[in-house]
Amino acid sequence: MRPSSIVRFDRLYLASIVAGLIGNVIEWPVTMARLTENPQTAALGSGAAVAAGGMIATGVLIALLLWFLAAKRASNVARWIVAVFTAFSVGSLLLGLGGGAVILDAGGIIRLVAVALQAAATFFLFRPDAAAWFTPFEPVEDDA
Repeated sequence: MRPSSIVRFDRLYLASIVAGLIGNVIEWPVTMARLTENPQTAALGSGAAVAAGGMIATGVLIALLLWFLAAKRASNVARWIVAVFTAFSVGSLLLGLGGGAVILDAGGIIRLVAVALQAAATFFLFRPDAAAWFTPFEPVEDDA
């Protein structure tokens, strides 16, 4: 049976993925406007939209893979990758807020919520009951 911290990680991490997707949908017009304003990406035309959508899809697939490996397969490597990605997300968010790159409209607020959910989920990966989940099983040898 999975520890309660891993169940909480499940719920919070999956909720952060959904919130991130909602934020991307809300911010899609702004993203497309930025891509068309930039001369380097404007030359791509509709290819820029495909590339942006592909990047979002790739990010979701990576997040789901990490969730599966950490929550269902008890992969300690996946747990640490989630922690590193979370630290990067929190750091990027703080730098974006400080530099004015994060706009606090509906999409920006949803992204804040997504990062907060991801940070909370990651916290539960390092709770004492979760540590046992990530400890590899070692068979006991008989001395007989």
